[in-house]
Amino acid sequence: MSLAPAILLWAANGYGPVVVVAPEGPEDAETAWIGEAVADALPRALGQLSVAAVERADLRRAQEKLGIPGEPVTRATAIRVAEALGASRLVTGTFKPQDANVTLSLRLLDVERATLSAPLIAAGPLTSLPELIGSLAWDIALAGSTRPGRTREEFLGGGRSVPFEAFRAYARALAAPDPASGAKLLRQALALEPAYDEARLALGRLQVATREYEAARESLKRIPPGAAVARSARFIEGVALLGLGRYAEARELYASLVAQGPTAASLNNQALALLRLQATSPRASAVLRRAFDLDPAAADLPFNLAFALLVEGQAEAAAFWLKTVVERDPMDVRAQVVLTWALRAAGREAQAEEAWRKVLDRSPSYESLAAVDVSRRFEIVRDSEGPPLREPDEQDEESQAAGHLARALVLVAEDKADDALAELSRAAYLEPTNPQVHLLMARLYRARGETDKALASFRMSLWSRDDPAVRREMEGLGPAPNR
Repeated sequence: MSLAPAILLWAANGYGPVVVVAPEGPEDAETAWIGEAVADALPRALGQLSVAAVERADLRRAQEKLGIPGEPVTRATAIRVAEALGASRLVTGTFKPQDANVTLSLRLLDVERATLSAPLIAAGPLTSLPELIGSLAWDIALAGSTRPGRTREEFLGGGRSVPFEAFRAYARALAAPDPASGAKLLRQALALEPAYDEARLALGRLQVATREYEAARESLKRIPPGAAVARSARFIEGVALLGLGRYAEARELYASLVAQGPTAASLNNQALALLRLQATSPRASAVLRRAFDLDPAAADLPFNLAFALLVEGQAEAAAFWLKTVVERDPMDVRAQVVLTWALRAAGREAQAEEAWRKVLDRSPSYESLAAVDVSRRFEIVRDSEGPPLREPDEQDEESQAAGHLARALVLVAEDKADDALAELSRAAYLEPTNPQVHLLMARLYRARGETDKALASFRMSLWSRDDPAVRREMEGLGPAPNR
């Protein structure tokens, strides 16, 4: 089975993906589908050439999270989205239909260097649009740092073709103004080409988005295991299973995806299935820690990990993680609610009351959630294995924290413990889930004979990343933290 998610390619290649923005064309509803066809098919073609690219569905999801409306977008907005997705290059351009022909003109923007390439142009009959997109994908791949592993002729001749009318119906579905219209056009495409896996995947995604979970499963199960989109189909099927409450099946599905190639998203959803099953082997929190190690900048993973820890009875560890969430986003009322619960479960009533006042100040309607209730489904299900959003200031804080840690190491070597602890405190504030920072603090406190502070720092290091060697190191100081 193909490991479809671009995130697996990014890990292998060590650089950011390509983001493709739908090219602009005439303000004509009849031809708007052409731009959507390029935005959808070009990333997929690049993936076939081992060039990591963000799928159109993930790009639109990122725009929604950033509060950016749909196409068209300005160049400045496109750059903002590309930066948030950690992209290395951005593809923009235009399309020009004329009678029965079309001309595509695309340019590559190097996001870091802000340099723009010369136009890459492909022109021909409108019915040859899929081939034109493939030709441009080849040109873009050649412009990258890694040469394609096959010839142009092999690439352009090796793809599975679908009838043009099915392709056009699918692209029109992508440009449809509402889910009902989109579903109708996708079914039209599938009637013309029953083996059109991309259209079936799009229909399944649409059905999950409208909570038609059983219908989504039926759509997605018809995509064969060897299809290029098979992994994406199985991932979305797992989301449908979670929506149906069929947690044991979801657990097995995501466990198989993790075995094929772990991603933060597959681990996250596997953990949520385990949590809802109240499974103890493996624990949901252990699986979520693996997810966090793969994607430490994601905002949803610390919250899910904290919620899992609270359900598992580790209230202090849950409060530790939730504080990082609310510091990152003080407007996240749900995180404030669960932080209140964790503090109460840990017996820290004064801090819990302070956190609860902040909840009611922001949203009095949450009054009914004062009591701890871990049966509520507050966990965040990932609906894609696409890239997480990276806010620029997060990168800056990580860099600043790394600087404080580096200075602390120098100060330790110079026997300046007080100054080193001051630097480590700043690093912990900026990056509170860095286990190395807390471990170094624990060792300094232990050397000074401040046992309570050393134990607290050891615990925070372990809450950030469980490490048997660190557990053994703290055994002589006092009881080990909850496992």
